Amino acid sequence: MKIVIDDFGAYLKKKGKRLVVISGEKMEEFPAEKVEQVMILKGSAISTDAIELASRLGIDIVCLDRVGRPYARVYPCRLGGTTLTRRNQLEAYFSKKGVRLSKSFVRAKIQNMGHLLKALAKSRDNKTLYDSSRYILGQSDRIKEVNEGSTGRARNVLMGIEGEVSKVYFSALRQVLSEDIYSGLRSKRPPGDIFNAFLSYGYGILYSEVERACIISGLDPYLGFLHTDRYGKPSMVLDLIEEFRQPIVDRAMITIAVRGQVGEADVDMGDGGNVLLNKNGRKKAIEALMSRLGTTIRYRGKNIAFKDVMLGQARGVVRFLNENTAYKPFIHRW
Repeated sequence: MKIVIDDFGAYLKKKGKRLVVISGEKMEEFPAEKVEQVMILKGSAISTDAIELASRLGIDIVCLDRVGRPYARVYPCRLGGTTLTRRNQLEAYFSKKGVRLSKSFVRAKIQNMGHLLKALAKSRDNKTLYDSSRYILGQSDRIKEVNEGSTGRARNVLMGIEGEVSKVYFSALRQVLSEDIYSGLRSKRPPGDIFNAFLSYGYGILYSEVERACIISGLDPYLGFLHTDRYGKPSMVLDLIEEFRQPIVDRAMITIAVRGQVGEADVDMGDGGNVLLNKNGRKKAIEALMSRLGTTIRYRGKNIAFKDVMLGQARGVVRFLNENTAYKPFIHRW
């Protein structure tokens, strides 16, 4: 269960073994042992007793900005994982191991793009989508040819391939999305249309989930392999999230878009023409994404929800770093 606080001035407190949200004259109580995360979207207050209870039960408390990206979170001082994991994570960045992980992340993203377009093409019998999916899936073969000897050059080549494929993918989405909500291009900072606003918000929440998986598994969220290191940039999160953008966020947002469930009533226009979700839009995005995260799929011989797959993949990275166990990226087929 996730608690979502989207009312300015709301207050989260503890009452026995329950978490209580008070907003104006409205009060809701939740059994703490059933809560896994508290998402705070608007300026609110939280008691230290509630924080203590959440930390003891392993409940993640995360604050999100207007585009859905987390800017702060509270978690227990005793983290999962070991110092060994972080040492090996740092060493791998300068070796072929880091390049192999980078290749896995990019290969998964490219194939997930191709498989999603293929599924959309099949349901619509659309030749343009079929052609785009074939092209994209074919590009994943280029990943195998990337030389692992030069770590810096390898990362640049991989990012170049990913960029080329992404342009084809987002252009192809014009075949299923109305011009009223989508321009045919991926625009991030700021989102330039309604669909991009939903995508950005969904990616922000997904980012929060992946960061949580990294923390629980013992990975340093700020020490990645594919994305460049920069102060305050959680490059490990940005690496691992690549495996899940299309299967989780894109699929969820495309579904509500093609059903005509999103429109101008869900957004506000910000400075410079940027498009941001309003409370109504955020509610739709969160509900669609939570439903997708809870969807059960077949994963390594087990029926498991998407939200738990992320933790499994993070732990797979840890095994690769510490035990040299082969890392298998998450590639989803519809």
